[in-house]
Amino acid sequence: MSTKFTGQDILLQAIKDGLKGDAHSFELRIRKFVNKMKAEYPHFAREVGSLVSDLGLLRSSYSKEHVLPSPVEPDTRQQLLIEKFPVNLNRTPSWPENTQRKVDRFLRERHRVEELLNEQLLPSRSLLMSGPPGTGKTLTASWVAKELNLPLLTLDLANVMSSYLGKTGNNIKSVLNYASSFPCVLLLDEFDAIAKKRDDETDVGELKRLVTVLLQSIDDWPLSSILVAATNHGELLDPAIWRRFDCVIEFDYPDREQVKEYVMSWEVSEVVADWISTGVTNTSLAIIEKRLLEAKKDVILEGRSIVLSLKDSLCLSGLPNDPDIRREVAYELHEKGWANIKIADELGITRQRVASLLKEKTELNRQELQGKLNYG
Repeated sequence: MSTKFTGQDILLQAIKDGLKGDAHSFELRIRKFVNKMKAEYPHFAREVGSLVSDLGLLRSSYSKEHVLPSPVEPDTRQQLLIEKFPVNLNRTPSWPENTQRKVDRFLRERHRVEELLNEQLLPSRSLLMSGPPGTGKTLTASWVAKELNLPLLTLDLANVMSSYLGKTGNNIKSVLNYASSFPCVLLLDEFDAIAKKRDDETDVGELKRLVTVLLQSIDDWPLSSILVAATNHGELLDPAIWRRFDCVIEFDYPDREQVKEYVMSWEVSEVVADWISTGVTNTSLAIIEKRLLEAKKDVILEGRSIVLSLKDSLCLSGLPNDPDIRREVAYELHEKGWANIKIADELGITRQRVASLLKEKTELNRQELQGKLNYG
């Protein structure tokens, strides 16, 4: 018996999907119908294809007209979502190669929605990120919203979680309904708090029912919006959650090259950045950023060397015997007006060695300036 579908079969299925409110299947079947009709009815196929494309463009453009009111907690009237548009970032995220590839792939699917739909392929609508705190999960969600020029909606778990049975579930439902009603990126941070394993006997029945609601919402999520979830404790998530997300990215602490590149972006010399990247392990860029800010303040407020400040703030074991780093420190302190004897005491070397390091640095600066002049 033939299983080949005719144009009428596809159209009938599309109508059924439309009546059920399944917009994704409806659009996919209509596009399949258009491809089926191209050869025999080219003009009709073009007209229908144009209508479908217009529908897709309308659903992917940001407009808050006719959108549901922003959800609030019924008792406290506190906003359940933090909304941000446009999304601006102070720096471009830095990921390991494998993570970079997955983020780029997710964005390519979103940028080429029409091409995928024309081939009856559904672009990714959901992204699950798991990994230690401070490894870039929240930043990645912001980057996705920025690159797609969509508003970023972040769930405020403190306001969503209620001590009253049923209230938490209702709050989550209102958030999901709101975010699915217009093009946006919805970030569910600390996702493990609301998507725990249903075999956890310590949880009340409401949270277990909430997982079922989340699973259904992920399955039915509209193509126009993006659902992003982030967790520091992936092991706590219900196994069914992992299978529902279109894209899953595991985050980890940055490797040595990432740390070095990031530290250098703060105008720290390569030799110092290399030393720091060797001594810092299992530390997120968020923590390194915080320590860099502390070190910068020490330089201004206490007249210290940036290297010595970083040594203390990052709990590094001490200055290495590397003469290049000692030269950097000696010259920086000299520029701040420190006497050679004080520099010698700080570095644990002789005054003669300090004088030698300063002479070397002066010559290196001269050579660098000469090279720039020659190049120019």
